[in-house]
Amino acid sequence: MPAIGVMGEGASQWINAGEVENKGIEFNLGYRGEIGKFSYDITGNIGTYRNKVTKLPDTVASNGTFGGNGVKSVVGHPMYSQVGYVYDGIFCSQQEVDNHAVQNGAGVGRIRWKDLNGDGVINEADQDWIYSPVPDFTWGLNIYLQYKNFDFTMFWQGVQGVDVITDLKRETDLWQGLNISNLNKGQRLLDAWTPNNAGSTIPALSTMDNNNEKRVSSYFVENGSYAKLRTVQLGYNLPKSLVEKIYMTRVRVYLSAQNLLTIKSKKFTGVDPENANFGYPIPLNVTFGLNVSF
Repeated sequence: MPAIGVMGEGASQWINAGEVENKGIEFNLGYRGEIGKFSYDITGNIGTYRNKVTKLPDTVASNGTFGGNGVKSVVGHPMYSQVGYVYDGIFCSQQEVDNHAVQNGAGVGRIRWKDLNGDGVINEADQDWIYSPVPDFTWGLNIYLQYKNFDFTMFWQGVQGVDVITDLKRETDLWQGLNISNLNKGQRLLDAWTPNNAGSTIPALSTMDNNNEKRVSSYFVENGSYAKLRTVQLGYNLPKSLVEKIYMTRVRVYLSAQNLLTIKSKKFTGVDPENANFGYPIPLNVTFGLNVSF
């Protein structure tokens, strides 16, 4: 909450004054059975939830904080939603620039912003809700198979219909995206807009940012849906007759891998939608193990 002016800078304080509503449902289904010496156990789950801020103090809501960018109140929207400008392609000719709303920094090869209120000027009023962290649904699938002395386990997990803000695109798509000298650039810059590459969605290279293309906008919002093979394991129990000869009751060897496979949207430009703002994926781990019982 903001404090009165006479208390000076830094007098504002956090208070527990907001209200949030969460509603959701999760469904789990499992089945196990046997076919001769082959047995199986399959369990799946799917869940969805909806979240929204229902109340904030008037002085907080009117400031447009918590994702509102000083323009809109987050009340009625999910927590951590984001307001920003709407990407509308690239200016491909001077005629397109002249026919568009007045936009500071507009030019051929530059990003075009939508004039949402139709007043002929691109300003703070032309911002809308562009990002929600709430997915359509999440799911998981566990599969266990066994045949004689062999066993196989697999676990899939996924998120569908979720937005991610890929701040990494400021480095991969904009030459002047980060204020760090001598920084390596992203490979996507090789496909930046030029008159001979007018179909590109990446703005033309420029050492200046007169069009303020680093601003919060839908250009950085992408589909973060994914399906991941979290765990896969193959095991083998040595024959009991052999194990007993070495005075043991059970010996099992296995090979296991974590984060072996990721399926993601073709429109996602980053490395891993689960870590959209980092230029590296969750690491793959491969493990060989031996279980011994006496």
